[in-house]
Amino acid sequence: MYWEQIAFCVCVIGFIMLSSVKTIDKHRFNLRKKKVIQSLLKKSMSREDLIKQIAVSGIVVKAEDNTEVKIEPFDGKAHFSKYLKVVINYCMTFNSAILVVGSIAESYFLGVRIMGNIIGISIGYIYAALIVHPLMYGLESDIKTPYQYFERRFNNKKYVRAITAFAAMLFYFFFLTLYLWGCAVLLSTLIPQIPFWVSVILIGAYSIIGSTIGGFTQSTKTNVVQFCVLIAGLIIALVLTVTRHKIFEQSEIWQIAEQNNRTIFFDTSADFTTRYTILNQTLSIPLPWAYIHSLFLPNFIRYRNIPGKKRSQFLVISNFPFMAIINSFLFISGGVLCFVYFYGCDPASSGKIANRNQLGTYWILDVLSEHVPSYTGIMFASIIAYSVVQHSLGIALCGQTILGEILKPMLSEFINFFDSNEKLVYQFKTMLTIILGVLSTGLAISLQYLRNTLLSLLLISNNTINAPLFGLYFISAFNPYVNHVGAMLAFLSNLGINLWLAFGTVLFSRLKSQDFPPDISECNNDYHSNMTALNIYFQAPPSKLNVPSSDSFYPKNPALAYLYSVAPIWYCMFSFLFMNIFGFLFSLAYSLLKTRSFDADQKHSEQRKQYLYFYKVFKMST
Repeated sequence: MYWEQIAFCVCVIGFIMLSSVKTIDKHRFNLRKKKVIQSLLKKSMSREDLIKQIAVSGIVVKAEDNTEVKIEPFDGKAHFSKYLKVVINYCMTFNSAILVVGSIAESYFLGVRIMGNIIGISIGYIYAALIVHPLMYGLESDIKTPYQYFERRFNNKKYVRAITAFAAMLFYFFFLTLYLWGCAVLLSTLIPQIPFWVSVILIGAYSIIGSTIGGFTQSTKTNVVQFCVLIAGLIIALVLTVTRHKIFEQSEIWQIAEQNNRTIFFDTSADFTTRYTILNQTLSIPLPWAYIHSLFLPNFIRYRNIPGKKRSQFLVISNFPFMAIINSFLFISGGVLCFVYFYGCDPASSGKIANRNQLGTYWILDVLSEHVPSYTGIMFASIIAYSVVQHSLGIALCGQTILGEILKPMLSEFINFFDSNEKLVYQFKTMLTIILGVLSTGLAISLQYLRNTLLSLLLISNNTINAPLFGLYFISAFNPYVNHVGAMLAFLSNLGINLWLAFGTVLFSRLKSQDFPPDISECNNDYHSNMTALNIYFQAPPSKLNVPSSDSFYPKNPALAYLYSVAPIWYCMFSFLFMNIFGFLFSLAYSLLKTRSFDADQKHSEQRKQYLYFYKVFKMST
């Protein structure tokens, strides 16, 4: 393991140096941009001359109108090169500690039936490209976030913008915390002597430093290299597990997995308490993932800044092949190969790993360290370096969004005074970013005490928060009679119910166990005894598994027990139906009470047309 640790330290230092150089260059460019614009604004010149001067300075300015052709003062070759970099960087987002750590562990415990998620996410791409993108891309150029769209749609109600931004940032903050947790799992796997909480603090502190200056950044070449290292590592581990297994022949591996029901890719049951079935994966999962692909703030900003509708629409679906390939590798690795590799001695139940999320990283480390020394260190360094960059950028964006989308609309008088003092604004943003970083670090430490895998928590949070947001978008874009009171009342009610159910399903066990039964019957044979345990306190596997009483798992109330046992994937369909039904009913009740008509916003009917899907698409097509 020493070679892995040495390679890890060397590569981490190298990636930090590359990231630091790129971050400093970005910071210097932003300062230069600000200085150039300030000096040009003091001069009296036409708009065309201003654009030419800014173009000479290497700064892109886009048109203020709402046409598809946006001003880009570079030649076509340079513009396409820039667009290609955006697409490549978007595809590299799957080099994620969340996926590598969480997906293998989740598929090991629940099997390859999770593969159906790939189908659901793929359908989400279609929804995003056809239902969301045409409307969002055609909005006014001064709409910078999805929350500003909701504000404009509902007659410039500032509280609508603040509420939706708060809900979105709640998910984004938790999503970033999972990045941090995944990095800590990787580090604690490679260097078990470092306690988990220390790993979180070390990585979190470094990320906070970057977030105070707007977040670390990396070049596209570095991102591609790191992604290739990940793909190569997974392929090598997969091939070595199949060809170099010390107990089973290649022909026996699939047979062993099949005998233990590990090769069932799709669960066709209609049980609402089963976590992954082809029914909920195709009907329910696409809804929050459509939100992720098109309304999740980083992705929204990314495709809205692409000149040309077709290119922007392609960007939304461009990383689909990478999603399918990476997830297929990870799910099969966890559901089949990890099971065969640890056959008869479950690392979590035997105590060889300190946290169940270490299962996949334990498999990668044990396989690669024996056959490809030091590669695990390079691979883990690549994943951590990329994930920390994403965490620092995300925390900085969260702070900026909280200030601009929540505090500023609700405290406009104070914030306007605040904006006049540039130094005070910078200090406040920095303080807010540090607070968010510290909170993220503390939450990541606490997550180690939960039974859920990292991927499970990601999916629960996505289903809980983003499904109501997508439902809000759908009813806002397709139902002209929905008003701000009805929409917000339905949204807050839906969000409250989802959060209640989510906390229940995380804190209490389900009526029916979702995991495959663990097996430790072979832990004392030479094959498993020679595996180095990650848990530094491990001495010997238990003689038998301790099965706690079911009474300690779930509430005594049968109704609550069943509600907490419902698969979180079904929250998505529930949210979509709830938002569309109750959003309309609440709006209708408000309209009847206020105006004794079916449309309380009749006087704004012309203004809201531009924020409705069919009107906008029809207008654009003509």
